[in-house]
Amino acid sequence: MLDHLRAMAVFSAVAEAGSFRAASARLGISPSVVSHHVTALERHLDTPLVYRSTRRLSLTDAGKRLAASAQSMVRAAEDGLQAIGHEAESPSGRLRVTAPAVFQYALFVKRVAEFMKRHPRVEISINFSDRWRNLVEEGLDLAFRIGPLRDSSLKARKLVDGKQHLCASPAYLSGRKIPKTPADLDGLEMIGFAGRSYTIARTGRSGVKGQSQFQVPNRIVVDSGFAAMRLAEEGCGITVLPDFLARAPLADGRLVEILPGWSVPSFGIYAVWPDNPGTNTLRTLFVDFIAEIGR
Repeated sequence: MLDHLRAMAVFSAVAEAGSFRAASARLGISPSVVSHHVTALERHLDTPLVYRSTRRLSLTDAGKRLAASAQSMVRAAEDGLQAIGHEAESPSGRLRVTAPAVFQYALFVKRVAEFMKRHPRVEISINFSDRWRNLVEEGLDLAFRIGPLRDSSLKARKLVDGKQHLCASPAYLSGRKIPKTPADLDGLEMIGFAGRSYTIARTGRSGVKGQSQFQVPNRIVVDSGFAAMRLAEEGCGITVLPDFLARAPLADGRLVEILPGWSVPSFGIYAVWPDNPGTNTLRTLFVDFIAEIGR
């Protein structure tokens, strides 16, 4: 019976990860050991649980039914263990996290450091990258993402609405007509972001009603918010920056806000995760701690 419970835990990881290799990376065992446990279950039950192919496997009907039971079993066991650790105010475990590259320059890093100091038995591996990553296939526990979410199968929590600023350096604006309305932006050049729309909707405020859309030609395209900020400071054009990047250069005059009577639409910052067993309590604790940034 104990061997079958271990095999069911391995099968649960296979069902969630979608392949023996991904499950082995998540569990820290070899793909051959993963395959051995699944095969042992199939022999014990005398029925196939997975359809194997060279690239990916899929579950049979029997496999889907067993996966639901196996995942519930593992989730209950691991959540119970971690809940006890949480109650003792000494949580332990490891989280594999991915976050946008720009978070390196935000309050996020300070909050992570504070969390680690508060919980010395916790290990966290963070990948700072703007590359979209598949959490299930890559065995990641948690992602922080900016803007619209792509995968509705993941669980998500909105942490904060991020404010954005349309900025340029005083040197870039020198000798140019200072924009009074969105239409005045036509003569300027944009520092754009790779893979993003360059049409920006602006909602009026301070007595200005309605919306205006404009599109400014890109002078340069980057894939880093920090790079866009530095290029704007060097006078290469106008750009849109999140508040946590724009705050310091606006405060010390390296950048100025364009059309301050208008507001650039905000963006959502989300925590997203697969419903993996075994990390729910620690993940919730970490997300709750990070979410305090927005309070």
